[in-house]
Amino acid sequence: MKKKTIKYSIATIIILFLVYQINVGLALGIDTFFINLFPRTKLPSELVDYKNLSEVKKFGNHDITLFHKGGAYNFNFQVLSISNDKIMVKVITKTEAFDHGGGNSGSNFSNTLFKLDSFGKVLDTTTFKTSSSDQSEFGDIVLLNKQIVNKAFLYYQTWPADGNKAKQAFIAINKDLTWTTERLSKYYYNTIVSNSIYLEPFYAWRDDSIPVGKRASIVYYVNNQWHVLYGVGSAISENARIQSNDHNKKIINENVLSDIPNDKIKIKYYQKLKYESNMAGQTQSNSPYTYYYWQGIAYINIAFAKDTLKFKKEDVYLDDYDNKERSIYDSTSDNKQKMENSVKEKYSYYFNPNLKFTIISDNETKNLYLVKK
Repeated sequence: MKKKTIKYSIATIIILFLVYQINVGLALGIDTFFINLFPRTKLPSELVDYKNLSEVKKFGNHDITLFHKGGAYNFNFQVLSISNDKIMVKVITKTEAFDHGGGNSGSNFSNTLFKLDSFGKVLDTTTFKTSSSDQSEFGDIVLLNKQIVNKAFLYYQTWPADGNKAKQAFIAINKDLTWTTERLSKYYYNTIVSNSIYLEPFYAWRDDSIPVGKRASIVYYVNNQWHVLYGVGSAISENARIQSNDHNKKIINENVLSDIPNDKIKIKYYQKLKYESNMAGQTQSNSPYTYYYWQGIAYINIAFAKDTLKFKKEDVYLDDYDNKERSIYDSTSDNKQKMENSVKEKYSYYFNPNLKFTIISDNETKNLYLVKK
């Protein structure tokens, strides 16, 4: 009797599981359900040995080494060119949660800057802390004009260029608030706007020596010096906000990491694993609709001189809005451009002919690799 009960229980579980699977499949769409019943094509033999990027150590005459292992706190890397044969790499090496009460919580970050020579050797390092809080005790530290600049505490360091870690104060203009409105306006338009390569509004709320109504200011970079002009008033602050959109383009985007060039990266193969669909929500202007996509593995080749870096990237999703490429058969021509664009978004790349190495970052794992001949 017990044996029959156990058999019935097992059979019931199996039937319920199959019913559940069918319901899930039908919920995603009858077409996707039946497509996924068919077996996938066998992976070509020449791709069997492709490994994940983290597992590749050598290819041809090139070595690939992990420069920095990522983590959940690594939301970006920054690479700056210091000179023809030196670069600087900024990574986040640690994060710590904070909770100051009253809903003021977030993360503090430990940042490390590495200065590398043309062979990828680390010449020097420096560290600083930043925070997700606007009221951080660390201030607002950014990399601007190949310098480490604290825009909250008004100091900068020239370490990236010359190795000097000393904190140099911004030059204060009108700190005693004696300038007239006319003089401030003339100085702003004739000196700051016409000569600076970086400017933005600044509110000196940390400085108790300045009356609350006089704290509107401007920080700017001119004649190789950082300055702060105090007591400018709302009209100049608003103009500076508008001006900054154009001025700051000259140095704000110094990060030299970019997309892998089209002539370097090729999708050798896309292995379709599962065809899926999902229902997009209804909005005031659109009715609900179903969109389709493949989940699979991309097999990638990146050219380096006469060698080729070969690796695979799992969990690559290929949208299928246009031509409903529902075939279970795979080829390098199926949506090739879409695949390459999708994969390229997952990596960042830096190459300089004056350097003996190339940098590749995996934007999902947050790992940073050096490729050397």
